[in-house]
Amino acid sequence: MRFALTLTLFSAFAAYASDSDTFHGWSKDGTWFAHQTVSGPNEINELFFCATDKEVQPSWPKDVDELERLDGRVSCVRYADPNRAPYKWKTMLAVPKPSMAGPNGMKVEKEYSFDIERAGYVVDVGGGKKVTCYVSGIREDSKLGNVYWHPNGRWVGATIDGAFVHCDVPLKAGAPAAATKPGKPNGKKK
Repeated sequence: MRFALTLTLFSAFAAYASDSDTFHGWSKDGTWFAHQTVSGPNEINELFFCATDKEVQPSWPKDVDELERLDGRVSCVRYADPNRAPYKWKTMLAVPKPSMAGPNGMKVEKEYSFDIERAGYVVDVGGGKKVTCYVSGIREDSKLGNVYWHPNGRWVGATIDGAFVHCDVPLKAGAPAAATKPGKPNGKKK
């Protein structure tokens, strides 16, 4: 009886202490994204504003520029108290629906790459080309969750084992769809 109670309590604590991320979306221009992490037994809640490309100034609120960045594969600003984030920051985001398939025939494969130098999830960009998006500590039993695509197809992110991982490699952005005029297919004259 005591063993069963201990096992139940340990399982409940492990579930309680698990980490989880929420992806909020990309800026409409794709220069930054936001995600929130809840971690540890005390459920510490942190909000991150991250630049998609270290070489491009993000279009995020000016207040964010004044804060110290945490540099890794992507450069992020962390809010230990999400309530201190700039007012109406969510209105600046495009929130895509999760989908394995992206624009222009791109898709995230179900199999991971375990290359020693670049392990992670694999994006089939078409034409026989594939891009590996680096994931630290990926395992064979890692679970691929939701996949999110920026509408222009240049960026993708996925939830791996409950953590949001933004692809650190920009994908080839597709050409914008041609505007169509009513009554004329594909906007072409007959």
